[in-house]
Amino acid sequence: MASPFRFPARNRSLTLALLPALVLAPPSQAQDAPVTVAASPKAGGHIHPSLCRAKDGTLVIVYKGHQVLMRTRSTDGGKTWEQPEAIATSAKRPDVIREVKKFEVYPGTADALPDGRLLVTWNYIADDKAGDGYYERALLYTLSADQGRTWTEQKLIGPVAGKHLGAVRHNVLPWSKGRWLLPLRSLPPRLFDPRKGELEVFPIKGPDEKQHAVQQIVRTAKGTLLAMGPVFLRSTDEGRTWAAVANFPAAPDGDNAEGRYLTPLSDGRVLVTWGVGTANKGLRYNFSADDGQTWNTGHTVTLLPETSIAARYYSARTVQLDDQHIGTVYLSGSTVYFLKVRIDRVARAP
Repeated sequence: MASPFRFPARNRSLTLALLPALVLAPPSQAQDAPVTVAASPKAGGHIHPSLCRAKDGTLVIVYKGHQVLMRTRSTDGGKTWEQPEAIATSAKRPDVIREVKKFEVYPGTADALPDGRLLVTWNYIADDKAGDGYYERALLYTLSADQGRTWTEQKLIGPVAGKHLGAVRHNVLPWSKGRWLLPLRSLPPRLFDPRKGELEVFPIKGPDEKQHAVQQIVRTAKGTLLAMGPVFLRSTDEGRTWAAVANFPAAPDGDNAEGRYLTPLSDGRVLVTWGVGTANKGLRYNFSADDGQTWNTGHTVTLLPETSIAARYYSARTVQLDDQHIGTVYLSGSTVYFLKVRIDRVARAP
């Protein structure tokens, strides 16, 4: 997929072996000025903000309000944000799910598609396990063709053999022929054709020959696929074969890679943003300068180290804003924040 940015090419001849000599200065609080996006959204649980950048540069953050997804937009690179508005279709119970007393609109992710539309996914959870063991988690989506101002009616993805697909916790990856690659929380990834409503398994097997569920699959600027799950995998042949990558700095710690987030940069570097557990402090950043093969182990940069930042299940989300900056959305307490950071501050180019 072509990059939305046209940045000057960088010299990649310096090997990663020289990177340990680089020492990043401790971040100063003066440099870190988070912007409040939404204060106390009263979501009643899983706020889980996500972030995408439209083709015209508009930033869109989606998070959970009271049993509905909320969206807010920024047209000035994250300096200011519009008053949040509900994505009304996300509050509706799908016709295929019966009405129960205990239900939840559970946020998924926001993505920018190659054709300029924005995609938002979520789950409608209906839970009557205490009564008759009944539990459903339908996977739904809506699209916007006007940079997040308005949204289509909800549509259902699946089910397969009568069973719903469950959660998409991280980004949907645009694929060939208008299809989307869905990383699923507890099942093998699926390729989905939204025009036909068809699904097919996308197998991911590493050297251990196990079929993995993965939290996120991304495509780098060079076309390489990176899959983040119980192990970190890399493919240079469109996913036909996968190799394990050692020494990934944000390796899972009993959490199946939840709380981590990959951001491919337009110049070929790959960034990982993460936190650990529910008592996480600060935003951790590390990077690869060689297309995900090796990582800058030992030089993780932590911003806002004294700030409580929710990490379990939904890590902070990071997107590239321009050739010099990234933006990260995160949750602290019950408030959604946005932080703009210079790329070379957290991923120093060789």
